[in-house]
Amino acid sequence: MSAPRIVSVRTVDHGVVDLPEPSWCVKAHRDDVHRADIHHQGVECAAKVDVPGTGRVPFLTAFLSQYPFAEHASRAVTVAVEIEGEHYEFDPAGLGDLAASITTHVLYGLLPLRARLQSLEDVAE
Repeated sequence: MSAPRIVSVRTVDHGVVDLPEPSWCVKAHRDDVHRADIHHQGVECAAKVDVPGTGRVPFLTAFLSQYPFAEHASRAVTVAVEIEGEHYEFDPAGLGDLAASITTHVLYGLLPLRARLQSLEDVAE
């Protein structure tokens, strides 16, 4: 097993900070940030939908995330999910709750609306 890669980030409050780079981190680290804002980010994955007149649109973008020097939050690896333009951090239990909420919305919200829309279209024909 090889040693973790070390990256150097120039911070405005602690000078140059050397830290191990997780193997899943794919984003370049910005310099001239506060140490607490150093961020490891994994590959983004998003659900996508074809929107008529617009094309394929991503939503619910998610990625592994860690702020190793966070001052007011956990330093643990989480999954960040973009919801309404904001990123929210989830631990495994929270991500399970999010998945359950999405599933419930699909089963009891979207699919019944689809059936209702189909019945309205059938009546209109």
